Order: sequence, then structure tokens, then C-alpha cells
Amino acid sequence: MPEKIGHSVDGIEEYDNPIPRWLMWLLYFTVIFSFVYWILYPGFWSGASGWNQAHMYEEEVELASVKYAAFASKAEDLNSLVNNPKAIAEGKEIFAQNCSPCHGADAHGAIGPNLTDKDWIYGGTPQAIAKTVTDGTANGMPTWKSQLGSLKIADVAVYVHSLGGGQ
Repeated sequence: MPEKIGHSVDGIEEYDNPIPRWLMWLLYFTVIFSFVYWILYPGFWSGASGWNQAHMYEEEVELASVKYAAFASKAEDLNSLVNNPKAIAEGKEIFAQNCSPCHGADAHGAIGPNLTDKDWIYGGTPQAIAKTVTDGTANGMPTWKSQLGSLKIADVAVYVHSLGGGQ
């Protein structure tokens, strides 16, 4: 049995127990692992493995751009949708559900501006309309990128352009 340390507080005596072996081995392993990790990966220096956070970020951006390239609306895609009646009809439905509270059911303006005239604050081309719908404006237009997605935004842009106010 281990010996008592020799002091007592409120009748409680403390024994001189050694630290469990498994806990000491865990401590040794942790110290060795951290030393090896510090040598291989950059911290205060460039690291021996060649790993770099900037390179990892660039690789992930490249993979994401390849993965999501199909979802991005391109200018030539919008120009091909300008005379597509199916895209215009789908855009009209999306406009009625999401845009009419601010722009009015007939797009003549309510809280938001009139979309049927020739006066455009942010540009009346399908590309400019899609950018405005995607990014929103500082004057109160919210961003619709996450709610609609690029395909629905393209349909709405083509519909708004077809109202007669587009350039």
C-alpha cells in the first residue's frame, strides 16, 4: 500500500499514489506526435511535407469550379433563352411567386421600380438583370441566389427582359 504524504485536512489524508502507466504512455505519445507533426506541417516554418494551406485552398476552389460549372448561367445561355417561350413562362411563374410583392403583379412597380419602362437603374440586358437578381442591390433588392439558383434566375431575367423594358 502506498505511503501517506503526511498531512491531513479535516480528517482526510492523502496517499502518495503514482500516476497510472497508461496515462504516462498517453502523455509520451502526445509529445512525440506533436513533435513529428510540427516537423512535417507548417507552423512557424514551411514544413517538411510541402503541405501548404494556400495550395489546399486553390485545389478546392478548382475542384468546386469544375463541379459547379454546369450550374453557372453564362451569357450565351441567357441570350439563347431570350426567345424561348418555355423559359419565359417559367420565369413568369417564378416572378409571380417571388418578385410581385415588391414589383407588382404586372411589374409596373410598387415598392420596387417599374420593370416595363426603358429606364433601368442597373441595366436592362438579360445579363445585367440576372446579376441584379443574383446579387441584389444596395437600395433594398435582396439577393436571390440561394433561394432560386442560377437556372431559375436565368428564367426570371429572360421574363423581365421580355416585358418590353429590356434593352
